Parts: sequence; structure tokens; C-alpha cells
Amino acid sequence: MPDNDSILISRESKTTPRNYYLTKLSNAGSEAQVTQFEHPQPDLLGVTKEMVRYKREDGVELTANMYLPPGYDGKPRPTLFWAYPREFKDSKAAGQVKSSKHKFVSASWASPIHWAALGWVIMDDFALPVVGEGDAHPNDTFIEQIVMGATAAVDYVKSRGVCDPTRCAVGGHSYGSFMTSHLLSHTSLFAAGIGRSGAFNRTLTPMSFQQEDRSIWEAPDTYITMSPLMHVKKYSEQERVGKLLLIHGEADENSGTYPMQSERYFAALKAFGIESRLVMLPLEGHSYRARESILHMAWEQEEWLKSVENISTA
Repeated sequence: MPDNDSILISRESKTTPRNYYLTKLSNAGSEAQVTQFEHPQPDLLGVTKEMVRYKREDGVELTANMYLPPGYDGKPRPTLFWAYPREFKDSKAAGQVKSSKHKFVSASWASPIHWAALGWVIMDDFALPVVGEGDAHPNDTFIEQIVMGATAAVDYVKSRGVCDPTRCAVGGHSYGSFMTSHLLSHTSLFAAGIGRSGAFNRTLTPMSFQQEDRSIWEAPDTYITMSPLMHVKKYSEQERVGKLLLIHGEADENSGTYPMQSERYFAALKAFGIESRLVMLPLEGHSYRARESILHMAWEQEEWLKSVENISTA
């Protein structure tokens, strides 16, 4: 501020949105509220947030933001797991805490938190670190590590008594979609998946992808193994074959996630009899912008998960 004494600060809590206050460096007790923003998403009132910590079987520390629905009664609920894998060079960095448990509970168009208002338990941003220490390359054990992380997350919520393991779903956007297809291909943890704007054939990204700096000619086995397209047969042979909803922007400009990725993967899923659905959003890029597209995406996702919610627990 011009007087070199007044400053503008913000404050928020899990239940109160961020508001701004004017105070003075010379007198911290003199505080005037500048804004009075109300809750922007009243449907999320009553949703409770908890930052949880647990470990995967090799000892790597993991975290997640767990959301419980309003008026939660303590009984196991259908649970949605949402994530985006990340690469690390050491396990300590992989176990770092990335968010605050005190942050205001709100949700963007891309967030899974809205399902908490529908009675689901949400494990948002559940950590899926892919660690390659020393000379090891993280992606050489990508599948093994995300399976460990997902198993640990499901085991954690089961141990808390909040999750019905017969009614679990998993999802993600972009690299999270790629992750979703692998978890459905290599585990029977989930009854359904949602994959938005993903890549499923790494031979179509031959020079590099994400944090992988080797080309397909330097690491052909890694590229093939990390292509969900190559595991469709295994997917179809899982003890529980989770159904998969694919959503993609028709004009996806991201070089790693051209629409062809979802189209070809969907064709393979149908060829092996895997229950799946492909939704192409007209004129949309890698992230969706139009109100009509976002509302249609939300409808598709909600309809897709209804069958999981209705699975008999008897």
C-alpha cells in the first residue's frame, strides 16, 4: 500500500471461503474485512475434508484428501478414487505433503469432489508416486508402483470402514486417464473407471512423454509395457472387469493426447467385449471450456457411476 504500512491479507478455512482483510504492520490488531464472499457451491456444504496419510507396501509415505458426504452415518459408502501419477527420484520426495488440510472445500469443473454431495466417499489426489532412485528410471516399474499405490489407498479406506470395496471407481484426466486404464488392466480393485483426454498407445508419442526423456528407440520395452492398448487382453481377463468411460475433446491440441488415442483404444476394448463408452466433445481441446460440454461431461460421468452405486452389497 502507498503508506508502506497497510497490507491486504486473506483467510479461509475448510468451511469458510477465502475473504480479504486490511490490516497494518504497525498494528496487527487493527483489521478491517474487505470482502464477504458467500459459499460459491452450496451443494458442498456439509462435505468434510480430511488429509490422510498411509504407506504402500514398500514403505513409501502416501497422502490423499478424503472427503465424506454431508451427514455421513459411519457406514461403508461407494468410493471414488481420483489421481494423477508423478515421477520422483527418491522416496522422501515422493512422500512429501503437497496440500493443506485447512484449505476451503470447493470444486472446479474437473474435480471429483461433487460426488461427495451425492453420498460418495472421495479419495482425491491420492498419491501415486513413481520412484526411480539412483540410476533407475521411474517408468521402468510404472505399473508395479501405481498398483501398489492404488492397493494401499483402497486398503486404507477399507480399514477406516468408510469404503465398500465392491463399489469402488477410479478416474483421472490426461495422465490420470492413462493411469485409470492401467489400474483396470492390472487389478480388480475397481468396478468402473472414467478416463478423460488420455493417451493409451505410447508408440504414438515416440520421442518422449511426461517426465520420460528417453525415446522409444532407447527404451522400447518401457514404451510397449506402458501402453494400455497392449494390455487390453489382460484387462478382459481380470477377475472383476471394470467398465470404462472414455471422454475426449474432438479438437485436443495436446501432442500426446490426440483424439485418435481414445478412438483406437475404445475399438480395442469393444473387440475384447469390455463394457465401455466413448464420448467425443465437439470443438473441445485438452481441457473443456464450453458450458454445454462440461454439463454433458458431468451427466455422462454421473450416469456411468450409477451402476456402481447400485451394486448389491448383500
